[in-house]
Amino acid sequence: MKLGYSVPNNQGVDAVGNLVELATEAERLGYNSVWVSEHLFHAEYVAKRLGDRPYFDPLTVLTAIACSTSRIRLGTSVLVLPWHHPARLGKMIATLDHLSQGRVDLGVGVAIAEEEFNNLNISFADRGQRTDDVLASLEALWYQDVPEHDGPYYKFSGQRFEPKPVQTRLPVHVGGGAPPALRRVAKFGQGWHALGKSPNELGADLATLRDSMGVKMEDLHVSIRCVVDLVTDPDYEPWDKPFADRRTLKGTPEEVCATAKSYRDAGVDELVLDFGTRDIDQNRKNLVELAELLRDV
Repeated sequence: MKLGYSVPNNQGVDAVGNLVELATEAERLGYNSVWVSEHLFHAEYVAKRLGDRPYFDPLTVLTAIACSTSRIRLGTSVLVLPWHHPARLGKMIATLDHLSQGRVDLGVGVAIAEEEFNNLNISFADRGQRTDDVLASLEALWYQDVPEHDGPYYKFSGQRFEPKPVQTRLPVHVGGGAPPALRRVAKFGQGWHALGKSPNELGADLATLRDSMGVKMEDLHVSIRCVVDLVTDPDYEPWDKPFADRRTLKGTPEEVCATAKSYRDAGVDELVLDFGTRDIDQNRKNLVELAELLRDV
């Protein structure tokens, strides 16, 4: 199982350059990927975490990382598609794919903060339909010489669109785990980027994708982003919840390793580690410790 790293652009880090340094350290340690998150306004739960601290733009951060790395893949966990015009987003992602020589993984979602949609004057109720239209638009823009699309929200025809991505098929990783997200995986996804799922829950959803929706598991990249809380307190009492029912990588090194193995056995190809802290030194320490701990998982 591969390891990814959730770069803390969403944690209120003071110096954005530190995010690039963390990504280069992850590459040096052998991580397969780095991922960034997106919010435009401080929605309520973001404001509680950050106050007046910055939430840095994901694609700007990935552009800087692309220029400072050579191997590690560059993912979004996730971009909120209803907030983006597909032509503008398609050009930005394709340009980043060129800049990184084909290392982009586009993680997408619909978000849950209605007040943020209100500030953007975008309908919250039809965010799923708009997301599907953006995805269909990107298909046309990236893989048709002269793209044509006539959807409920976006229409275009008669003009070339360049550049196309470097990758023959730029991977779209659909985020979320609700039934509409799973249907979106089946229709548009080269990957499923799960959030907040236990190994047992994830395994059940993979069975639904395979058995009810006809998804070929060998063609689907399965990743999950997990909060990591490595406990070293000698007085800590191990959690009695079965590893396959846990939704975070919390506990002793042995517990974390066992939970990671449960994800692997459930069908996860890539485990994205989220350290949930703006402390740069703690991020560096965790990167080293988890790379060693999970090396053979």
